[in-house]
Amino acid sequence: MDNFFRENEIKTDPVTGVYAQSTISSYANHLIREKTPFSFALIDVDNFTYINDAFGHEGGNKVLYDIANTIKSILGDKGVLARNKGDEFSIILKDITVYDEIWNICHTILVKVNEIELPDIGTQTITVTIGLDRFPENATSYDDLLSCAEKALYRGKTKGRNCFIIYLPEKHASIVPKSEKQKAVGSLNLHSNILKFLTASDDLKSGIQNFINFISSYFEIDHVCIQTDSQILFQKIHQRSRTKDFRLIPTELIKNSTNPVTGVLYMDGIGNLLKAKKNELYELLEEQEITSSCIAEIEYRDEIYGMLRLDMTGTETDGRLLQYSDADLLLTAARTIALILHYTGRRIEDL
Repeated sequence: MDNFFRENEIKTDPVTGVYAQSTISSYANHLIREKTPFSFALIDVDNFTYINDAFGHEGGNKVLYDIANTIKSILGDKGVLARNKGDEFSIILKDITVYDEIWNICHTILVKVNEIELPDIGTQTITVTIGLDRFPENATSYDDLLSCAEKALYRGKTKGRNCFIIYLPEKHASIVPKSEKQKAVGSLNLHSNILKFLTASDDLKSGIQNFINFISSYFEIDHVCIQTDSQILFQKIHQRSRTKDFRLIPTELIKNSTNPVTGVLYMDGIGNLLKAKKNELYELLEEQEITSSCIAEIEYRDEIYGMLRLDMTGTETDGRLLQYSDADLLLTAARTIALILHYTGRRIEDL
């Protein structure tokens, strides 16, 4: 055991049992003073808000506990783990800075976390995103080390989650992660923009198309459309999409998989469908190379006008994932469209 842990006051996190953030930051500063090389990683649980919303805080705490114990078993005596706040963890790998070795550790964490199964959250796949940098190669103070790791983590989030990024200054130094306040303001602005697109004029057709073009470009979403029982409308396929062959998803398959708590069908990975024995839906999405999808009913007062649908493409091991935070934007747009259709007496097929 390192002298630091024998000679200093050690605090732990009551939910996961791993070290508290104050302990690992003190440890990092200790290693910096001793000029001991190490790697530092930030680990963020992907779409943890969805887990809390859908399964409650008790389910969320069990996820955090299992993630912590999975990572601890992988690290062994190679590193120490702490829970920072909320759904974020940090790791210090003392004397480990060789690229191949830290690559293998990060990759193993991703794989093993994906394999976690908890009855409390059903078939939901758990994923994390990791941002990692090294002392003294990338930074010489803890604050700078934290900043570089945050940039790498932010790049991993924008890349599509369920991945790890090892900080390289030539690639990541210019990244400016958004603060929580900026995210909140950004979300308010996005909702405001969506409402403006859809309500700016009596031309709902133009408003829907402008909205779809906007979110396709802003979020770089591979496929956005509205689908009815018989056709796909207002389709927008991003140039980054791995396929152009998008087809209808039967309405009944969507309804049977929609989360009754959130009111949205959100799939952060289609592998979950096999666990839930929804083979028909899985095969349909796999044929279209869809790796992640989010679908909201365009519904008002029990009348369903269609489905607003977002898809990401790739392979199951190399595909981008939709953010759960995109679901509330989708729901806002779907309900707004339904409201306008209801009070104008129109149908979406006739626009």
